[in-house]
Amino acid sequence: MSRSWLALALAAPLLGGCLEVCYLGQAAAGQEDIGFRSRPIEEALADPNVPPATRDMLAMIEDVKRYGESLGLTRTDSYRDYADLEREAVVWVVTASHPLRFEAVTWRFPIVGAVPYLGWFDRDDALRHARALATAGHDVYMREARAYSTLGWFRDPVLSTMLKDGPEELVEVVLHESMHATHFVASQTVYNESLANFVGNGMATAYVRDRLRADPWRLFEHRERTHEHERRVTRLGETHAALATLYATSLPTSEKLARKRATIDAVKRELGITADLNNAALSQAQAYNSGADGFAALFQACDRSWPRFIAAVRTIGPESFHESDQRAIDALLITRARAGCPVE
Repeated sequence: MSRSWLALALAAPLLGGCLEVCYLGQAAAGQEDIGFRSRPIEEALADPNVPPATRDMLAMIEDVKRYGESLGLTRTDSYRDYADLEREAVVWVVTASHPLRFEAVTWRFPIVGAVPYLGWFDRDDALRHARALATAGHDVYMREARAYSTLGWFRDPVLSTMLKDGPEELVEVVLHESMHATHFVASQTVYNESLANFVGNGMATAYVRDRLRADPWRLFEHRERTHEHERRVTRLGETHAALATLYATSLPTSEKLARKRATIDAVKRELGITADLNNAALSQAQAYNSGADGFAALFQACDRSWPRFIAAVRTIGPESFHESDQRAIDALLITRARAGCPVE
């Protein structure tokens, strides 16, 4: 699932035409609405109208932040406020891809560079944008995002949408988004999101075990959810690779489309996926779950020390990549691991 989307109050995107005006307007209004709804967590904790389960999760946020900072994450003023959005998602993210190539439609922003998605604060706006992309012949994927990061530029609040899946998942979200504020490389969505997933998942697993002190059954459920997620990610990665091989062949377009449909239908049945699955959706899965072997190798080279690992990844900058939104990042990370790890 998505964990970050940069608030566009940072800078004007280079979109062009009516889309730019509409997108900037909704982004500014959405960000302003979040600010209007935000109040200090201490105030929410003292409010008897806030449900006890919500207060319990808000009460642990400061400890989660301190935990991440003790392991090398940058200290920010984020997650000191709470905003009840009274909806299921903070934004609806739309991505698009060529139907017979893993070639994403991208938009370019100052500071963050090229990004293969746009996030809309209103679901109807997202649907209109998705339909326009589909009409243009693209594979389109629209999904809910329950959190996003402004990379430390603004004071991000805890959002009610971040609490929907329970305390274990909330811990992972806070640590994931805090990683974005710690290290972010412009125009490298795959690297940024996969890094935040690796750090967020790894730190959260330890926090749930050692600090949240979940009972054995909750720990078991957490591990089972993690294993099931990893299984699905692996199968979607294998499907992405199989389709990439298919697209590279000289088969007629009609045959490629037929085989694509059969491959996707088979994996949907296997994984029990009911939503549409296409190149855009598979690209998103890859963008958030790449480089596992490379990150693991670098973590091991740093003696499994999070502060040393984070110091190492912070030496990876734009010059480390060969292209925008580079998808093959394992080799880069393994090379960095062989170079050694900073000393604490």
